[in-house]
Amino acid sequence: MVIEWDDAYSIHNALIDAQHKKLFLLAKEAFFMLNQRVTPDELREILVEFFNYVKEHFHDEEEYMEKIGYPDLPAHKKIHREITNSLVTLVKGVKDVNDMKEKLHFIAKKWLLEHILKEDMKIERFRRNAIMGQQSAEKDNVNFCDISSAIYYYGCACSGRLHDVPPDVHRRIEKGEKFRCKTCKENIYLVKVQKVIQ
Repeated sequence: MVIEWDDAYSIHNALIDAQHKKLFLLAKEAFFMLNQRVTPDELREILVEFFNYVKEHFHDEEEYMEKIGYPDLPAHKKIHREITNSLVTLVKGVKDVNDMKEKLHFIAKKWLLEHILKEDMKIERFRRNAIMGQQSAEKDNVNFCDISSAIYYYGCACSGRLHDVPPDVHRRIEKGEKFRCKTCKENIYLVKVQKVIQ
């Protein structure tokens, strides 16, 4: 059975959610390959794409966890290394195409079930609890604005890329400070504000 992406799996970071959706699609491809005739080159292509995308995703996810002060970052990084090592072992220990298909499917399914649906949901719970704690601490402040209960999506010149900007950075941008995308080096601009429903 293939697990489909659901918005319930969102960690409310546009970039990470987009990457998770892509990984669900790659895992789905791996599942369908189990019952199809594929050449070693076709299989290798999906494996390389999956491996490269996982590495990029882990890097971006670790940056996000660091940005929000996620306390279990070291343990989460260790899990990332274990998954990466599993993929390397998969490539090295393949006996034939059917063996590779089964191993790729196992890793994709295990990665989705045990990592995104379990470990990454811990990041979202931490983020949500941090917002709730901040709102409780600030509720008596006369100047309190419900800014922490929104997610600020900024665009740049990169095609299809959105930056999930923390509220404090959003406030600094509103005051005229400039922030640039690390990739395209262009100033980022507000695309949309999404209210977080608690």
